[in-house]
Amino acid sequence: MEFLKITVLNDNRPGYPFLAEHGLSWLLEVDGEQILFDAGPSDVFLRNAVRMGLSLKGVDTVVLSHGHYDHGNGLVWLDRDPPRRLVCHPEAFEGKFRRGTMSWLGLPLTREEAAQRFRLALSRKPVQLTEHLYFLGEVPRVTPFESKRTAFVRRDGSDDWMSDDSGVAVVTPQGLVVITGCGHAGICNTVLHAREVTGIHEVRAVMGGFHLKEDDEVTRATVAWLAEQGVRQAWPSHCTELPALSRFHEHFGNVFIRTGDVIRM
Repeated sequence: MEFLKITVLNDNRPGYPFLAEHGLSWLLEVDGEQILFDAGPSDVFLRNAVRMGLSLKGVDTVVLSHGHYDHGNGLVWLDRDPPRRLVCHPEAFEGKFRRGTMSWLGLPLTREEAAQRFRLALSRKPVQLTEHLYFLGEVPRVTPFESKRTAFVRRDGSDDWMSDDSGVAVVTPQGLVVITGCGHAGICNTVLHAREVTGIHEVRAVMGGFHLKEDDEVTRATVAWLAEQGVRQAWPSHCTELPALSRFHEHFGNVFIRTGDVIRM
């Protein structure tokens, strides 16, 4: 029985005949509802939906994982009538820049502009979106190996630790499915928080951007922790680079997620 359907509208890697850009946009179908998780860097997610024969007219709720352009620029391409609910952390609309160059990484909309286009629902705390789907809110940083460096700064030049980084958790009959946009908070921290939010310990799968670049100490500690916790499947994508992907594949045997993929659970 299909409980959760995930359609990859955009991810870094293309699947024929779909377009792909650096960014993430997934359509989640659970409890008879469609939820758009991130909107990617442009209108590519909408153009791919058309190629897939999908209509997003039924999407009433959009979840923004965090306030970076490659997850939120596509928001401006969504129909404004009727206004959809946009769920995210309140700091998603703060100024976000790369360290050193101070190049802009943030969203194309201010909080005030977003409130005019969407039914804006800002929350640091978890929000139950459907019977089995939760927006996780702000993720506590508790593991000793994750989120110890940041390449991002705020407008005043101070470190931006991306406290707005979040994800969603789906409670399935086989355990949790935890989905992140970029995983700046750390995928292990996110799993711990998802367990706390839902009260479910068993984790069926972790998916999405994990923001791991190398096969280094952090990546190896992450893979080891997930394995020790009994996580059955790990499907990193988007901002997870090939050396890290290879380490995950060595243990979990995961396949690369591509734009156009449909995952059923």
